[in-house]
Amino acid sequence: MQYEAYQAEIKTDMQEDSLAGFLLFMNKRLGKLGDNGLDFGRSSWSNFNRQTLIEIAGAYVGMMGRYIDHYAKKSMPKTPITSLEEFTYLIVLLQEKSMTKTELIHRNAHQITTGTEIIKRLFTKGYVDQEQDPNDKRSIRVSLTDAGKGALYASSEMTKSLSTLATGILSDDELLFLVSTLRKLDDFHKKIFQESRQLDTQELVAKYL
Repeated sequence: MQYEAYQAEIKTDMQEDSLAGFLLFMNKRLGKLGDNGLDFGRSSWSNFNRQTLIEIAGAYVGMMGRYIDHYAKKSMPKTPITSLEEFTYLIVLLQEKSMTKTELIHRNAHQITTGTEIIKRLFTKGYVDQEQDPNDKRSIRVSLTDAGKGALYASSEMTKSLSTLATGILSDDELLFLVSTLRKLDDFHKKIFQESRQLDTQELVAKYL
């Protein structure tokens, strides 16, 4: 496998194993393919087996998240909403109006402790209200305030710029394919998160793949 070859190379050079390093390694190999007249589209990727493609895809998905997080940390503090996490929580509430804390946290695929901290920050800023669920006294419902709506609107140009930067070089057809593919993956992982997030990786592979 390509990843095993990468690990052998970094072991020889005493380098640290990382996603970034693996991508550089694969880019170098793809560069050699390019010198032989192959392009970097679908045809060149077809030369790799499924396991290698899975490893490359996983590495690239991880790197995309890091790139967006880097852009957001530079730009979001300039807006009333200081992080992408706060934005995603507020935008869900704009659509749903009212949800329990647990529902909102799970919608964002966070652990309870992480989500609770985000909601606490939003409540402190006055962007969300909290009240006891009339149908379940053990639950707290969260809703968007007028200040929260104003913060969303005031941050909309920045978040639009982040989205444009993230996908800007894709053609309309490529963007359509990306969105449909990501939606398919999201449905797959959402099912795991809702049903089996307590299982470890090998158990998830055995159950779902």
